[in-house]
Amino acid sequence: MNNFDRDKERALSGVDLSRKGSIDEKIHALVALLNTSTDFFTTSSCSGRIIIFDDSKKGGDTSVKKKGCKWLYTTHDEAEYDAAIAGLQFLNGDSVFKFEPFVLHVQCKSLSSAQSMLSCAVASGFRNSGISLGNKGKIIVAVRSTHGLEVPLSLDGELLVTYKYIEKLVQIANKKMQENFLRIDRFFANVTSTLETLNSADVCDSNLAVNNSNVTKHKRNKHEKVKVKQSAGTSIEKQRTISSDKIIIDDLSECSLFDNVT
Repeated sequence: MNNFDRDKERALSGVDLSRKGSIDEKIHALVALLNTSTDFFTTSSCSGRIIIFDDSKKGGDTSVKKKGCKWLYTTHDEAEYDAAIAGLQFLNGDSVFKFEPFVLHVQCKSLSSAQSMLSCAVASGFRNSGISLGNKGKIIVAVRSTHGLEVPLSLDGELLVTYKYIEKLVQIANKKMQENFLRIDRFFANVTSTLETLNSADVCDSNLAVNNSNVTKHKRNKHEKVKVKQSAGTSIEKQRTISSDKIIIDDLSECSLFDNVT
């Protein structure tokens, strides 16, 4: 088992350590498609989200904190204004309204397969994507874009903006989320097409190898047949030469010339 297959087995059999603990529904089919391929598997993913989080400096419920931040509101779909406002009643510190677009990290079996994945990402609108090469030979394609949104809402627990402004932020974030979902759909279609092409290429290579083997075997058999024929021809020719020499000797022995020699 090579390093790629070992990494893939370890990744797919491991525990999901994300806050949600599962793959987002919007990209479930995409992740499954990649993880069932022979050239790729996903290491982390997020379909995109709209969140309000609070850098809570005054304590509070630590059960909903992540890296020092308290999550006041989060959704992987379009945001609801009323739900977002309801989360603001728990303000303690510096809160931020944020839209984060789709992000996906894919480990690739080879550099050529990574280039194919990167082409899919860029063609789908994720133009901030790139390839990274790890020290141990890992090849990772990061699929990402730049159409995020991040706006401060409060400072030390005091709201800095109006509710009307927050309503506008929700509308802007939802439009970005809609565009985000369109790009995911395009990416899924492009990945599907790319995997079909790669699979076809593998089949062609396999058939070519079989055909080359058959051609080599045919040539070898033909060569052996030629050698047998040549060997048989040589034997016949030698036999003919011997027979011819014998006839000449017999003819000479009966020639009258020998009778006149004294």
